[in-house]
Amino acid sequence: MSMLKICYPATNSALGSELDGRRLNENQPPIPGPSKRTINVDHHVDFAYDVDYPVHEPEPARTFSRDDIKMEHHPSSNIEAEVYAFNDFKHRPAVPLEPPSNTEPWRPFHSRLEFEVAELALEAGLNNEQTDQLIKICHCCAIGKEIFTFKNHKVIHVKWEAASFHITKVFTKEVISVPYDGKTWNFDLHYRDLWGLASDLLGDPHIFPHFTFDAQHLSKFDGETFIRFIDEPYTAQDFWDVQSQLLPGGKPLAFILYADKTRLSSFGTVKGYPVVARLANLPTGIRNGRGTGSGYVVGWLPIVKEDKDYAGKPSWVNFKNAVWHELFRRIMSSLALKSRVGQWFACMDGVEHWFFLIVLILSADYEEHVMSLTQGVMSLWPCHICLVPRDALSDTSKTYMRRTADDSRAAVTTARAKDTIEEQEEVLKVLGLRNIENALWAIQYSDVHRALSHDRCHFNHGGLWSPFPRWRDLRHPNQVMNVSFVDSAMHEDISKMIIYATHNILMEDESPLGYLLLRCVRLYLEANIYASFEVHTTATISAGRGADDDESDKDWNFPKLHMLTHLFNDIKAKGASRNYNTKPNKQMHRPLKDWYQERTNFKDFAEQILRIDHWFHVADDIRRRLLDLDDHLMFTSQGQANNDDDKDEDEDAQRPARDFLPGLNIDGSLHVKLGSSQAPQTFALIEDTHQNDDTFTNFRVKLNSFLNDFLPACNIPLPDGKRIHLKSDVASLVDWQQHMDYLRCNPCFYNAPRFDYVFIQTRANVIIGRLLFLFDCPVGEDLFPLAPVHPFDARTGTRLQKDEQLNLFRVRAKPRAQAEFFSVRLIIRGHF
Repeated sequence: MSMLKICYPATNSALGSELDGRRLNENQPPIPGPSKRTINVDHHVDFAYDVDYPVHEPEPARTFSRDDIKMEHHPSSNIEAEVYAFNDFKHRPAVPLEPPSNTEPWRPFHSRLEFEVAELALEAGLNNEQTDQLIKICHCCAIGKEIFTFKNHKVIHVKWEAASFHITKVFTKEVISVPYDGKTWNFDLHYRDLWGLASDLLGDPHIFPHFTFDAQHLSKFDGETFIRFIDEPYTAQDFWDVQSQLLPGGKPLAFILYADKTRLSSFGTVKGYPVVARLANLPTGIRNGRGTGSGYVVGWLPIVKEDKDYAGKPSWVNFKNAVWHELFRRIMSSLALKSRVGQWFACMDGVEHWFFLIVLILSADYEEHVMSLTQGVMSLWPCHICLVPRDALSDTSKTYMRRTADDSRAAVTTARAKDTIEEQEEVLKVLGLRNIENALWAIQYSDVHRALSHDRCHFNHGGLWSPFPRWRDLRHPNQVMNVSFVDSAMHEDISKMIIYATHNILMEDESPLGYLLLRCVRLYLEANIYASFEVHTTATISAGRGADDDESDKDWNFPKLHMLTHLFNDIKAKGASRNYNTKPNKQMHRPLKDWYQERTNFKDFAEQILRIDHWFHVADDIRRRLLDLDDHLMFTSQGQANNDDDKDEDEDAQRPARDFLPGLNIDGSLHVKLGSSQAPQTFALIEDTHQNDDTFTNFRVKLNSFLNDFLPACNIPLPDGKRIHLKSDVASLVDWQQHMDYLRCNPCFYNAPRFDYVFIQTRANVIIGRLLFLFDCPVGEDLFPLAPVHPFDARTGTRLQKDEQLNLFRVRAKPRAQAEFFSVRLIIRGHF
């Protein structure tokens, strides 16, 4: 079995560096210039919501190299714009921090051993009896090197409670009262202080270096001009606009809030309602990851039970909305004042920053847009973001006036000044609002209608799409018509396969409606692909807008389709869609369900679940401090002699592609990691093993010819200046290991042959090929990872109308005997 693992830049094709492959292009030397330069620019701040990003005038051509990155900071930051070489560019340079001073980070546990036993019991979900048994075993095995005083599970619980105050305050339980129909209704709310959470992260030595406090404009030099691109929230327009409204020196500290119900019991009769918070100032890798700096449950909302005496009454619906906002107002109570006057905080860089706490993004499904207090899908104006009429939802070609929090607030104030309920409803009906004060109005510089966003998880995979060849991370259901339960991820996987599985079945002549459906699916898939980009430029946003144009006459008059009209406005305003996708938050539902079913007594379960959630955060904090201490002790024990040995611990530190192929314009981050090798193979053995495959006929001769042409083209000197003549006993190692992209060459992968396809950049264009073999070829002192590839670039003739309408790219294989050698470092990425 052969496995190849390639790592390619984490950008879409709009930002990727050009790669020269087979049929090599002439090398273009970069325009001379230093790796980092300071330049002066005139900042332009545009406060309009839907404004195209400016394309900067080209700088003198002699100054910049292709792919250079320009970083412009908000004018109030007083930081000059800088230009970085692509390989030197980092969004968040690390800040040197002091070594850990706490030599006993396991406290309040008596020893490290006690903490690790308690941590194991927590992570494994041991019940009380199992925990007691583990403690007995530990006592039997104790050898006296560390203190071990645990007697039973109760002692562990006491220690966790004592350790809980190491980080953000534990959850507070408060009773919230809301009047209705002459009675007072009481609801239990569990929440934790949002500012306390933020201040903990600001004081964390691992997390603080990754914070970004000033809005940025990033752009990439394409050889002629700098092209603006966005990814994180602080590189998009809303973050910039908020900072423009703050007093000089003010920094936005932006929250992303999520709330959604989830089933806790197996049959769905018991539900939970968690509220999750993340900080938009942190990069996506941390913010959407796991552990410290990621998502935190900051509230647990009670669910208003239906009352048969009031069910179906409009006043009861308004009451439930009012309850939600009273609860949410309490959760956000620590933000309200700090959003208006700010909060000074001495950070770990020695600078005291003036933070203004805002809610930048609300991540929610359409059903959870109770946040906006609009009247819902059956109102005259069902969209939470704009004033589109209900009967015009399907027309995605038009735009309508956006809602604003100021307009909504003014309408509610005007309505409440009226004498009768009928008069109040007439005023509110014009905007489709409810007569309730929105909790988010208390947060300065935050607009609920602007914070709500298009959600790929619900609006695309679980909304528009609810109803082959294999590639990694794609599930392959045996059938799709009778699946009893699927989530949005399964819907997404099915949608990817449907055109390829049915385009020869649903033909235009035989099934006009079925064929029309395929065209609609194609439009959906294209829009979804653009929406999934992690980096966007003006060009990709423009192309994405074109992809969501519907060519059919079908009636798609429902809100989730209309939300596509806001998709790319949201990207421009708040960055890539993963910044507000609900998927990372929904992934947090799974452990909540497990804790309910396995670790609670099913009574007052909210407190029990939240206690366990907090203990996990405490355990993560202690574990990281233990690792810091271990690293510090190891460093000091080795002495300063090893200080210069700054190699990566992950042995992924092979030479970059540029070292192997110095004549090629290849991004240094593109590399192949070599793992444990298989047995060496001679040319004779390779040819004998594949004697029935035309590709391997005269394998040695073909490889010999390839190397003599390939190495000089890459400016790599031939050994001793002589042409290569490979002998039949030269060994090559089939030696590839998976990394970012899993590419396999295996005649028996799970009882079926698996030879993956790849994209390869040639001089003329990108071609698709199929891997046939993977091996290392030693030349002089270097090893060259190579692969014979079966190219699929034979002429296909005139493009079919079906291919144009379904946007299919048809390829045809050349004869297998015409397989060619490629350096695997010239593979752009795997295909399927």
